[in-house]
Amino acid sequence: MAVIQTIRNKLGPIIVIVIGLSLALFILETALNSNTRLMSGNKDVVGVIDGDKIHYRDFQNRVDESVNNYKLQTQQKNVDDNTMFSIRDQTWNQLVSEKINGDQYSKLGLVVGSEELKDMFFGKDPVPEIRQAFTNPNTGIFDPLAVKNYYENLDQTGQNEQPGERRMRWVAFEKAQIDQRLSNKYSDLIKNAMYVPKWMAEVDYSEKNTRASVNFVMVPYTTISDSAVKVTDDELQQYLDTHKEQFKQNEEFRQLDYVIFKVQPSAADTADVVKTINDVYQKLAAAPDDTNVLKLNSDKGLDKYYYKKDGIESAYVRDTLMKVPVGSLVGPYFESGAYRIVKLMDRREVPDSVKAHHILIAVQQGGDSTVAKNRIDSIYNAVKSGTSFDSLAARFSDDKGSGAKGGDLGFAPQGIYVKNFNNYLFFDGKPGDMKIVRTEFGYHLIRIDEVKNVSTAVQINFVTRPLEASSETDKQIFEKASKFAVENNTADLFKKTAEDQKLNKMTAPNVQKNAFALPGLQSAREVVKWAFQAKPGEVSSPFALPDNYVVAVLTGIKPEGTATIDDVRPQLELQVRKQKKGEQIASQLSAAASLNATLEGIATKVNQPVKTSSSVSFANAYSENIGYEPKVVGTVFSLKENQLSKPVIGEQGVFVVQVQSFTKPEPIADYSQFRQQLLNSLQPRVQYGIAEALKKSVKIEDTRYLFF
Repeated sequence: MAVIQTIRNKLGPIIVIVIGLSLALFILETALNSNTRLMSGNKDVVGVIDGDKIHYRDFQNRVDESVNNYKLQTQQKNVDDNTMFSIRDQTWNQLVSEKINGDQYSKLGLVVGSEELKDMFFGKDPVPEIRQAFTNPNTGIFDPLAVKNYYENLDQTGQNEQPGERRMRWVAFEKAQIDQRLSNKYSDLIKNAMYVPKWMAEVDYSEKNTRASVNFVMVPYTTISDSAVKVTDDELQQYLDTHKEQFKQNEEFRQLDYVIFKVQPSAADTADVVKTINDVYQKLAAAPDDTNVLKLNSDKGLDKYYYKKDGIESAYVRDTLMKVPVGSLVGPYFESGAYRIVKLMDRREVPDSVKAHHILIAVQQGGDSTVAKNRIDSIYNAVKSGTSFDSLAARFSDDKGSGAKGGDLGFAPQGIYVKNFNNYLFFDGKPGDMKIVRTEFGYHLIRIDEVKNVSTAVQINFVTRPLEASSETDKQIFEKASKFAVENNTADLFKKTAEDQKLNKMTAPNVQKNAFALPGLQSAREVVKWAFQAKPGEVSSPFALPDNYVVAVLTGIKPEGTATIDDVRPQLELQVRKQKKGEQIASQLSAAASLNATLEGIATKVNQPVKTSSSVSFANAYSENIGYEPKVVGTVFSLKENQLSKPVIGEQGVFVVQVQSFTKPEPIADYSQFRQQLLNSLQPRVQYGIAEALKKSVKIEDTRYLFF
């Protein structure tokens, strides 16, 4: 014990110091590596727009808002990876646009005032989306009262809506309309600031309507074989140096090779699914009247909807279901990657759409329905006694939208109303009938007015068992991908083994940092993120992607700026070889022209025919018999009649041109039409040019690829 106490006394202070240092190092490391702003303000920055840092949380909040708006607009509960990538990209572009355009709007004093906003939604001439949504499809008349009623009831929850959904949708729509109105104002300022003077219209008119008739000789580049023209790296570099803009890369790229190990069902997996679907078939056949068996196994529980032939989701059984007896089981059959059975529950004649009137007496959730029932009974008796249905709807209906129109619902297809309401319209009633129907909203007095396109429909239930790879099959394919990654951990081994074993190897030569898809892969974001953090020659571990495992190797990095020779060698060789051929042919033509002053003599010397183009226009780089040759067209309009041009190195070969005649248009008294045409063509180009110039004037650093 004495020894232990001595150790404690002597080592105690040392232990305290060591523990203290360890804690300090831990705290420092956490501060440096975490996404907080304790030691660095850039750990959580997804981008910088004109000096403004966009932090991860702020950006993600905007993305979440956009996702919610998308779900509300499309009535979808889930968003797939492709859509999420698109929404994230749109959100970023929106932030860039807000920064650039917002500054411009502020400088110009552009706003959307409260009265203007009110007029956009409730005025006589609202935005197109409002006009379309609140126009009666039967009369074609826009109803401002319906818009106001909808707005006043934004906090109510309608059919198939979540609490607050209606207001969220309206707020998002309103913001989008304000943004669009500001954008339109800015565009109008640019358009209205443009002016085309008369002289410009005169020049444009003349250029578009002056025609030249020419004869020419063209020696194609194909007269010299590619093998006869040697191209050196120095020549390629010289061409690249003089055409930097043409080969400029505005962002960094990655080059990837990757092997795809597809996860496919094995023979054992197929046998298991076939057994399962056959077992279900036997159960359904043994208990044809037991709806519980069907409900437990079918895709949609017990689907009560009646489908017309064209509306049946499975094309394989459409014709069959129109013929077999009610109660029949069809299948099992294989379609779209799954084994299926379908049971025919019923067949009847159903209209495509029904026109009806209704009066709603609402019952609040958890409230007493007795008063509402007595009121709807009184209204029913009043209608039966001869009182106008329309007037009663206008006075008493709690559905203010249809009530303002006398209860008129117009024509509606099957399935848009709640269950009891829908069943009465399409299955239980007929034109002229009137009945009280209870729904979750309250009591409805419904009068069926008219039906359209009555035809045969079927009530059906599908049982589907997808053919998918089992967990055991998935495990085997993952192990195969892992083994490949471990045993081929260099670029050379990767390439050799993939070729020797004839694996599914793909190449992506120009991968952008925010790319989502790769050739052969629709959801490859994780591969791209890895590529922008890997070193050349590095081989990845297997990536688990939808239906695939992927092993990748980074084969190269293309930095931002002018491309290197190796990056664009094929394009450079094509251009330099064409240039050298052009110089050789031009030299031959110049020599021929010095000996033979006529076009025919030159043609004979170079063994090419004299051709004619009778309608060459300065405003069009493409001409009959000549093709797309902007340099040739420009040369034509620099010549005088009968003048022989010098050799012109063009797109397809080298030309010598001689103008036979020019035909000029007659001057006109009024150029206003041509001024307007020219203005219309210039306005979008100027708007685009200004937008691009503003974007280039702002420094944008996009580092989203490090986070998403």
